Amino acid sequence: MEQFNYKFGRIYQPAFDDVPADYRLNLCGVDYVHITGKQGGDLFVTRHGWGCVESVLPSSWFVDQRFKKVGRALAGATGAVYRVPVAHKARPDFAMVVKFSRAAQDIRVTIVDHGDHLDAEERAKIAQAEFLSPFEEFGNLQQLRVAARSGIPTKHPLAIYSPPTRYLDWQLGRKSHLCTRMDRALEAAQADVPEDRRIRYDWERIYILLYRWIDGIDSEAAMQQGLISNDRMIQLGEDARVRMRRLGWMVCDHKPRHVIIRPARSEGGRLLGRQHQLKWALIDYELLVPM
Repeated sequence: MEQFNYKFGRIYQPAFDDVPADYRLNLCGVDYVHITGKQGGDLFVTRHGWGCVESVLPSSWFVDQRFKKVGRALAGATGAVYRVPVAHKARPDFAMVVKFSRAAQDIRVTIVDHGDHLDAEERAKIAQAEFLSPFEEFGNLQQLRVAARSGIPTKHPLAIYSPPTRYLDWQLGRKSHLCTRMDRALEAAQADVPEDRRIRYDWERIYILLYRWIDGIDSEAAMQQGLISNDRMIQLGEDARVRMRRLGWMVCDHKPRHVIIRPARSEGGRLLGRQHQLKWALIDYELLVPM
């Protein structure tokens, strides 16, 4: 079992800003604590994840493929995405989303309703779409969260884990020209960092993104269960798209399953909302791009 020293020789885990400077870094606008495991794996923990670091350690969800055995694959996900309950010292119902990055792999974007609701700029973005690299995905999400100021709820990004196991190129399906572009982008993001301290992608390894789980139900499932109408489902998606566009962002494969709404804990399947507006959140970011 790979071990990570997150206390740095101290009795208690230090606060994020008290972690020794050699272990702290900023990549694409996100602050991390970077810890290397005893077997060579890399764990990048965000501020959100540092308060629950024991939960994001690979021993809590990765070892023996616990994300499969205890967790469950998310319905409708086009990649490898799991909901995994993990131990938490204060929250017995704590769970994470474990998502395997598809960076540098081929992509096919399906446009809802043939894209009749999209303008030329949005269509151009979709035509150029590619899966974000791990640090770009967290970085773009962080920028959206700052721009939205909680106006668009999202999952909290907790950590990125790269296990030490290596794979052959054909096993991961990555395209070399896409890897090169992502390498250059990561280098540019660290222009002010000394050469010996820069982080580089290791394309022979996988990258796994960890998010805090958001309770709720996606709008497509809500429609299928009769909680909302088909028209309401479409309107929720359009509201999300328009609100993001006003903030200068879009999701290239925006679809109903990316908008999650919260059922109320009451009889009759009533949904939580204020002034007849449903409470919703955006839950997929691998194609989240600025406009």
